[in-house]
Amino acid sequence: MSTTAWIVAAALGALLVAALVALARTLRTTRDDLATEREHRAEAERSVAHLESRTGTLRAELAEAHHTNAELTARLRRASTDPRTLGLWALERHRQARLAGTPMLATPNGPGLDVAAELRAAIALELELLREEVGTHGEVVEVSLGEPLEARDALAALRVVQELAAALAKRADELRVTIARDQAHAVVIVEAIGWADAPPSQAALAISLAALDGTLEQRLDAGTLVAVARLGSAGS
Repeated sequence: MSTTAWIVAAALGALLVAALVALARTLRTTRDDLATEREHRAEAERSVAHLESRTGTLRAELAEAHHTNAELTARLRRASTDPRTLGLWALERHRQARLAGTPMLATPNGPGLDVAAELRAAIALELELLREEVGTHGEVVEVSLGEPLEARDALAALRVVQELAAALAKRADELRVTIARDQAHAVVIVEAIGWADAPPSQAALAISLAALDGTLEQRLDAGTLVAVARLGSAGS
């Protein structure tokens, strides 16, 4: 082979090597770019999955908020806005104040009335009046009827406490009063501690409770007479 041919072959070889090097670099760069793109895509997919999960959570929270709001709205609509009902409650509290010897006692009234707090105070005063009359101590254990409390329900519960306490106080050492909510019913429990006789007849009260979609049950439990009155709620 002539010198010229060798020179040409060497040049072609050099060009081929350079081309292969360039191709290798291009392939390496392409491979790196592809790996980077795959990582970006995976990151984007993770972000999308997170956003979808967060969106689902927010939708669930929004649905729960709507449900809670609907319940609150319904309860507020059931709240007493009848001035006649509130007026009857005020009259009953004035009667208590008169019997307690404080006829000028201020009794809260109006739409902002805290009926639950008023009911507890009214029962406590009723038990105190009864203690002064017959000497039997009375205690309010709990008043928990939920919010908002209808004034008509509070008045009915107070009247039931008055009747049961009056019927049981003279033959008991102590009275304990609990008022709670059981679904659509208010439950009035009067415990007559130290009771030694058979349960008294409460036929008239039972008839009155029936008109309020209610019932009356009495039972003896280890020296304690437990009277349980259930009455329907005006808001149910």
